[in-house]
Amino acid sequence: MQTIITRTGTFLTLLSFSFISCQTKIVTNFDKYENLSLDNKKVVNEYLEDAKKSLAKKDDETILMFQYNCFFNKTLSINNKFTESFPKQENIIHYGQKSIHLSKKNGDIIISQSDGKKFVIPQKAGYDYINVCYYSKEDKFFIHYYDFPKLLMFE
Repeated sequence: MQTIITRTGTFLTLLSFSFISCQTKIVTNFDKYENLSLDNKKVVNEYLEDAKKSLAKKDDETILMFQYNCFFNKTLSINNKFTESFPKQENIIHYGQKSIHLSKKNGDIIISQSDGKKFVIPQKAGYDYINVCYYSKEDKFFIHYYDFPKLLMFE
């Protein structure tokens, strides 16, 4: 009888956690240049040389790119070493992105937002550019790994 009560209690506890899930979701994607469609390669090729100059990096670095509009009015702490703020300003349509150079030797990237959200981005071999966006309405972080510099394109 004690075993049945214990199992029932365990089941109810686990069931209650399924209704109270408050964890932020992380959506991760990977893109390698060689796997892009011909059309996408053409688009990337149009800006690739300029991007390599504007986002120049050393072999032992990863570039973390933040889509500015994803972090409006937030301040981020990256690995407790860098602080980036994303103030929203009137009459500005496109904010672009901010980038930070990080050493690959430091391992995982830890980001804390001013609203208390915290997440970890593991560095992945072969991917030197990481684009990050937080969508607050769905409480989701989007982390996109690239092996080429990916710039935001505006229409």
